[in-house]
Amino acid sequence: MIRFRQIVLTLIVLFMMGLAPVFAGQPGVGDEAGSDVSVQATATENDDPDSETDDEKRVEEPKDPNRGRFLPIPIFITEPAIGEGLGLAVAYFHPTKDSPVGAALASPASIGGISKEQAAPPTMTGVMAAYTNNDTVAAGIGHMNSFKDDHIRFTGLVALADVNSTFYLLDYPFKFNLEGALVYQETRFRFGDSKWFWGIGFSYLDANTAFLVEQPEDQFSDVEPLLDLFRSDVTNSGLSVKLAWDARDNTSMPNDGLLFDFALWRYDDFIGSDYDYWDARLKLLSFHKFHEKFVLGLRLEGSAIDGNAPFFAIPWVTLRGIPAMRYQGDRVGMFELEGRYTFSPRWAVLGFAGTGYASSKKPAIDTNDDIYNYGLGARYKVFDAQNVWVGIDIARGPEDTNWYIQIGHAW
Repeated sequence: MIRFRQIVLTLIVLFMMGLAPVFAGQPGVGDEAGSDVSVQATATENDDPDSETDDEKRVEEPKDPNRGRFLPIPIFITEPAIGEGLGLAVAYFHPTKDSPVGAALASPASIGGISKEQAAPPTMTGVMAAYTNNDTVAAGIGHMNSFKDDHIRFTGLVALADVNSTFYLLDYPFKFNLEGALVYQETRFRFGDSKWFWGIGFSYLDANTAFLVEQPEDQFSDVEPLLDLFRSDVTNSGLSVKLAWDARDNTSMPNDGLLFDFALWRYDDFIGSDYDYWDARLKLLSFHKFHEKFVLGLRLEGSAIDGNAPFFAIPWVTLRGIPAMRYQGDRVGMFELEGRYTFSPRWAVLGFAGTGYASSKKPAIDTNDDIYNYGLGARYKVFDAQNVWVGIDIARGPEDTNWYIQIGHAW
C-alpha cells in the first residue's frame, strides 16, 4: 500500500507548501518588502516634527512575517504515471513558533546534541481536488505539525482517489485502475534533546483494482473502449516502526546536514490486511554547503519487500524523469546527486543526475534497461518565515523527458 500512497501523495502533497512566484504579488504571500522604508520616507516628508499629515495617520505597522496565511493553489500535475492535469487546493500556513527551535533543544548533555539552530518543519493544513487527462481523480485533506519545541512531529492525511496508471510486465505496459480510500498517519518523537527520532505509522487502503484492456474499435458497438479484467476488492493495512537521525538545518530546502531514515512496515491479516508481507525502507541524505551560494546534496535510498505483496506495493525506482512503477523489484535502490546555486535571496538553479537498480525473484517484472536520470531545475522562495521554495525540474530518463512542479526539495 505504501507504493499506492506515493501515487496519491503525488497529487495530495503538492498542495502542502504553496506553489509559484505568480502569487508573490498577492496579499498574504511573501514579505511586505518596503514597508519599513515607506514609514521612514513619510516621516521625513514634513519638516515640522510636530505636524502630522493624513497620510502619516494612515501608516500601518508592517505585518508580522510569522503570521498565519491562507493560500489558494492551482496544482499542475506532471507525473507521467498518472498523466498531466490540474487541481485546486487551499492551504493554511499556521503562525510560526516565536521561540527558535535550536535554543530549546541545545544541551551539552544531549546524545548527538544539536550544536546549532535547527528550523522546525512548517505547520500547515490543506484540502485539495485534482484531475488528470487519463481520468485519474483525487481529493483529500492533510495536516503537518510539530509540538513541544519540535520534539514531536505529526503528519496525517485522508484521501479518496480513482487512479489510472501502468504496471509493467517484461517491460510491456499494462493499464490498471485502482479506486479507493486511503488513511495515513505518522508520528515521530525526539529522543531527549538529540537529533534522533523514533516513530510509529499507520496506513490503511480500502480499494478495488482491475486491469484495463483496450477493445477493438467497432463503429456499430456501444461498448466501452476499455474492458475491466480481474476486478477485485483489496484491503491493505500496515503498521510501522521508524528510526531517524535528522541533522538538517531545515526540512524544506536543506543547505547543510544529514538525514538517516529507516522504516519497517508490517502488513498482516491481524490488522485487517488481505496481504502478509514486510516492507523495509532506508533513506540517507547528505547536504554540504561548499560556498555561501552553492550546496551539494547526495541521496542514497533503497527498499525491499518479503512476502505476498500486491502488485502496486512492489517497490519501484523513484527518480525524476522516470514514471512511477516503471522499474519495480523485490529490491530497489537509487543514488542521486544534486548541485544547487542560489544566485539571489529568492532564486536558485540546480542540476542533478542519478542511477537506479531493481532486482526481483519474479522474472516477469525484471528489466534489462539501464536505469538513470539527469536534468536541470529552478527554485523560487515564496515564504521567508516558513522557508517555502517552489519551482520546476526538467528530467531525462531512459525512455523520455518529463517535467515536474516541485514544492520544496525533491527528496
